[in-house]
Amino acid sequence: MNLDPRVETLIGGQDVYDAPQRVIPVLVNQEPGSGEKTENLEGYAITKKGGLLTPEQIKRLQAVIFNAATYDFVVQKRCVFNPYIGFIFEKSGKQAHALFCFSCDEVSYGRDGKQGNIEDFDPARKEILALARELFPRDTRLAGMKEKK
Repeated sequence: MNLDPRVETLIGGQDVYDAPQRVIPVLVNQEPGSGEKTENLEGYAITKKGGLLTPEQIKRLQAVIFNAATYDFVVQKRCVFNPYIGFIFEKSGKQAHALFCFSCDEVSYGRDGKQGNIEDFDPARKEILALARELFPRDTRLAGMKEKK
């Protein structure tokens, strides 16, 4: 796949994201450091795991991740990163993730649960929120979020 070099750098390489063996959706505790003694992404405790994404859901998520128009590479926001939903990609013993914050509309791409690169994803908020609600239909917090800020 021929990616925009900015996207390739942001996600740290497409190897795991491109053809994952499985993708696990998770909800995280927004309190920094909450995952210090438990399973976590970037230090945020994983509070709930959803069912594995279907091939169609993976394609929808990849369409957002791999699209340069998803990101604003020019402007940097000054807000506190408070992620709520993440997606863990697994392939051949490797792990990568995308961790989304809806209060800032920022996403962090990391490896092996560690913090990665952060970028704005404002243009794709609606798509990511729709997928999150589909995966966690009973989550009242996701249900109450606006599609646009």
